[in-house]
Amino acid sequence: MRKSLLTAALGSASFLLLQSTALAAEAGPLNSAQTGETVIITASPFATDPLAASASVVQIPRTELLISGGFGLGDALKNVPGVTSSSFTAGAARPVIRGLDATRVRVTENGLGSHDVSDISGDHAVPIDPLASIEVEVLRGPATLRYGSQAIGGVVNAINNRIPLNIAQGTNVEAFGGISSNGLERLGGGTADYRDGNWAFHADGIIRGADDYDTPDGTQANTFAFGRGFAVGGAYVDNGSGAGIGFNQYIAHYGIASEPGGEVAHIDLDQKNYTGGARLMAPLPGITSINWQGGHSDYMHDEVVDGVGIAATFKNKEWENRIEVIHGGLGMITAGAVGLQFGNRDFEALGEALDYLLPTKTDSLGLYIFEDVALNELFSVQGAARAEWTDITGATNAFGAFDRQYQPLSFELGAVFRPTTETSFFVNFAATERAPSVTELLAQGPHEASATFDIGDPTLKKEKAVSFEGGFRILRPNGSTASISAYHTSFDGFVTGVFTGNSYDEDGNFFPDDSEEFAEQIFLQRDATFWGLEGQAHWHLFDVGKGRAGIDAQFDYVRATFDSGGNVPRIPPFRFGGGLFFESDDVALRFNIQRASAQSKTAAQETRTPGYTNVDVSAVFHVASGPNGDLDILLAASNLTDSRQRNHVSYTKDHVLFPGRTFRLMLHYTR
Repeated sequence: MRKSLLTAALGSASFLLLQSTALAAEAGPLNSAQTGETVIITASPFATDPLAASASVVQIPRTELLISGGFGLGDALKNVPGVTSSSFTAGAARPVIRGLDATRVRVTENGLGSHDVSDISGDHAVPIDPLASIEVEVLRGPATLRYGSQAIGGVVNAINNRIPLNIAQGTNVEAFGGISSNGLERLGGGTADYRDGNWAFHADGIIRGADDYDTPDGTQANTFAFGRGFAVGGAYVDNGSGAGIGFNQYIAHYGIASEPGGEVAHIDLDQKNYTGGARLMAPLPGITSINWQGGHSDYMHDEVVDGVGIAATFKNKEWENRIEVIHGGLGMITAGAVGLQFGNRDFEALGEALDYLLPTKTDSLGLYIFEDVALNELFSVQGAARAEWTDITGATNAFGAFDRQYQPLSFELGAVFRPTTETSFFVNFAATERAPSVTELLAQGPHEASATFDIGDPTLKKEKAVSFEGGFRILRPNGSTASISAYHTSFDGFVTGVFTGNSYDEDGNFFPDDSEEFAEQIFLQRDATFWGLEGQAHWHLFDVGKGRAGIDAQFDYVRATFDSGGNVPRIPPFRFGGGLFFESDDVALRFNIQRASAQSKTAAQETRTPGYTNVDVSAVFHVASGPNGDLDILLAASNLTDSRQRNHVSYTKDHVLFPGRTFRLMLHYTR
């Protein structure tokens, strides 16, 4: 029987705050007798002891995904140190890592790209429901090269069993339902895994919806969001080897929050994914496994304006494959991987969107290697290298057709020192390159959602970055964790959108001031420097009856400037906070306060964002267990003081507030 939600929840605060440490997807009661081995599941090509990893890894378990609420991955991760959300609107919230977003943060599902158009604009949703995931990982460091140069800022990977190569014998069923006080959010769904001998099957389905949410200033208009999705998959497994296929569809309908008096619009989204995977165990001496993953996606969304109808349509057809050979020990090398990744993307915009971006096609091929070397019992080294070939074809009305080719080449090297079994120090170095995105190259007109008139530059060169990071982490057998890391990145040719102070009207007429609807934003390259600090602690202090009590603490800070002067736009402010927790076999309680400071270090044409304090509480009660299954009740409250909160990272922050005080009730059943 699957472990109950409560036993998975006992470490929820530490998982949420976890920086540079990863724990297993399902955690038992956090006492020394029951705390088991911890592994990083997919952050690197092979499972790794978290204290031996030079990468910065955060794992968000299923319990936290249920507690956090929200429709997008950005909502599920927004309280993780170093991670924020674009929070364009309730239905579209893409993760932002250390101030980097869009094509610098790769969003994947089971290691394959999300294959959407969320990198084109902030109002475009990532079609991955976090509640369909067993857990979500955030990764930085050498292993990011496994995912491509578009992961220069990091990787967010949603993990599920939709190709059921790894499920246990028997039947596992999960069902959940909930309701929220703000916007009357309601949701329901379930998953089922079944394996009999060599055959394994998976199914899941989720439906959810919410009306416009309330803020301390009243209802935030046009923030409704509705979504539903389902998936089926099957696999044949024999002694670890196996092959399987899967299909899932995601459908969403959500509003685009606009300025008062502005255009009222919503998005209708539909994506179908066809995926496959295979694993061949120990096919040759020294080879641990040969793995293949592949997928094809058919994505489409309409942007519908009230009183007008469909104003724009975005289509994206994309396929991707990865072949990876995992090898075992060879001298001081403990394990390693060599991989080939290749894919194709056909993007097309119709209607008004043609004025913004003409059709493009992107072909990519990448070769990479990842090696783990143990120098002795105390020191280990991890390294990765990747070579890519990217071909982008497209056009602009002003300059005609373009065929741009790039060959990004990246290297990363990390080292770990483990003076004790509970402590490690790590440092890593990276020299990475990224090809510009189609928007940065070829955007040519008005974008309604962001109220910008974007102008790309087809002559952009590769973006290069040199990064250093170092820190320490503690992981004790009783579940206490702590970590601090510092990083510094120098960008050569950082691609950014810069507001000029000019504007355009609806007919595309230019004005040398900001009087019209669309603010002129041009994409150009400037050298830039990013540096920051992150830290967390989840520490057990004393026993209380049959449970344990302790404290949580966290902070993150990122500073980003152009070398020629001025600040990089939309950089998150300094955040810090902490709280108290209690956990036992029957109940898990948490109280947390987080302060987001005011952001006054703004770029040109960017406004200051005031700070705010957020108070969250949650409780998980295990109310029943036995042969008929486990039942848990989850209660959560966010923004308990109903404070006014704006997200400096968001294009819409000047007219969109975060939701006000919200109470949530969830029921969760497993068998």
